[in-house]
This record gives sequence, C-alpha cells and structure tokens, in this order.
Amino acid sequence: MIWAEVWAEVPDDRSELVAEIFRDAGAGGIAFTGPLLMRRSAEVANVDGKLFPEDIPRGELIRVTAYYPVDDTLENRLLSIRSALDAAFVGDRGGGADADGIRPVISVTQVAGDDWASAWKQHYHVDHVGRQTVIVPSWIEYTPEPGEAVVLLDPGEAFGTGQHQSTRGCIIALEESVRPGARVLDVGCGSGVLSIAAARLGAQNVVGIDIDSVAVNVARSNVAANKAADCVAIRQGDLAGGVWQEFDVVVANILADVVIELMPELPRVLAPGGRFVCSGFVEKQAARVEQALSAAGYCIIRRIQVEDWVTLVSAAESF
Repeated sequence: MIWAEVWAEVPDDRSELVAEIFRDAGAGGIAFTGPLLMRRSAEVANVDGKLFPEDIPRGELIRVTAYYPVDDTLENRLLSIRSALDAAFVGDRGGGADADGIRPVISVTQVAGDDWASAWKQHYHVDHVGRQTVIVPSWIEYTPEPGEAVVLLDPGEAFGTGQHQSTRGCIIALEESVRPGARVLDVGCGSGVLSIAAARLGAQNVVGIDIDSVAVNVARSNVAANKAADCVAIRQGDLAGGVWQEFDVVVANILADVVIELMPELPRVLAPGGRFVCSGFVEKQAARVEQALSAAGYCIIRRIQVEDWVTLVSAAESF
C-alpha cells in the first residue's frame, strides 16, 4: 500500500491543535519534529519549574506530520484538513494566518509500502521528564537507572506523547504531588501517559477517563503494555457522569474552558487536602483559569511554566 505523508509547520503553541485536526481526519500516526523538540529532550527541570533556557526563539516552528492511505478517501481527507485549519487559524490576523502572521500550509509526499510505520516512529526517542520520569516509546529497548519511573508509550491516534509542554508540566506536578498509595484521577486521559506515570510514581488506585473511544482504546493498550492494569483503570465518559469516588490528586490536561467547566465537580471527587493539577493552556489564558480557581475556593500552591504553557497545582482554601 502507498501512504501519504502529510505535514504542516506551525508555531509550537499551535502544534497540538494541528495534530488534533490530523487525528480527526483519521491519521494512522502523528509525529512532531523540529530543532526546538531536539533541544527540549536534552533539558532537565530546575527548581524554579522552568524547563528550558530563556534564549529559545519564540515563534520557532514545529513540523506536525501525519500518515494516511493513498486511496479514494485521501482527497476528501485533505479537503477536510485544509478546511479545519482555515477555520482554526482565522481570527488572529485574518486570512487564515496565526498570531505570528504564518499561514499553515499542508504538504503531501508519498511513502511506499509499510515504511510509514517506521517513518513516524523514528521521530520519538527516550525522553526524560522532570526528575525521575522517563517516557520510552514501546518499540525501543531501554534499561532504567535506579529510581527512574519508566512509562512505555505508544501514542497511536491519541493525545499524549510526553513531548508536549503541558504534559511535561503535569508530570512534574505529579512527581511533587503523588504519594505512595495515592488515589489519582486523570480527566481527559488521552494516551494514558499521565495515568501510567502516576502509577509508576507510587499511586495505588488510578482512574483515567476520556470521552473519546479511540483514546480509551489506546490508553488501555498502553496500560496493558506497562503491566499496570492492577492499579490503573481506563473508562469512557466524562467527569460529571462517570466518577463517584474521591481522589487525592485530580489531573486535567485539557483546554482552559474545559478546566473551568470542571471546577463545580471538584468538591465531589477531590478528597480533603487533595491537589488539583491542571494544564493545557498558555500564559495568556492562565489568568482566567487562576481567577476561576480562586472564585471556586481553591488556592494555587504551585505554578510550573514550560515555555508558554502553564501548569497549576491548587488545593481547597480550607486546607
């Protein structure tokens, strides 16, 4: 079979948006590449919570690549992708350009046979996140060092590769928040990377939920690959109707508006003295989330910033 390699170069803070559009079109695999990601994988978090040097150029582009079969559906897939990109990028400067004046352009090349599988996988490498967590692609052999929390991951078609800044911020927060035997709820679990990381960090009871059936299937496969099914359960559904127990840590790596919408449900699922970890929003959106947390009775006890992306750790003010 012939496969189409479809890619676009966009600013880093738009890369997950483009990846989601590619996934919605049925991508068989997603890859992120660029000099920024190469530097990122070599950096280690410091005590201030900033992961990367200040001299990283803003606006540096990330290439997002997806793979589709070359068949009679490809033309319609490309049309839907271009339409979705135009809709997503309109508004900042008009005409489909983003905030830096860069119009996303779709490029297409062909990959013969089954080479597409190795083509997207070659962009993923062993990735050290925070002080002890290591994200290891499931197809790479890795011998862990003492004390490392290893997460084997095959992102497939779901969000959550471990490369994105919001995911990295959440992992750092989990390293600081999860205690041995903790109960952890992962809202919008995607590939299951945060659920598995929580288990590797000592959580005894982890529940990951997602409304997307594809994400649920990918997450369950990753949980099985990590032999973590004894303490990690993946469910399809949302927070309002799918969870009826308390947790010591609730983590939500989703959009700012969705994080805010979750807040009325927190008292029901967050145990007294528990921690709420939220991310998925950039610096300019963080103030709105912080205000909503304060209005809901939560105080921010930790703010982690990875480039423009912010992760907040909060607790009920009464504790």
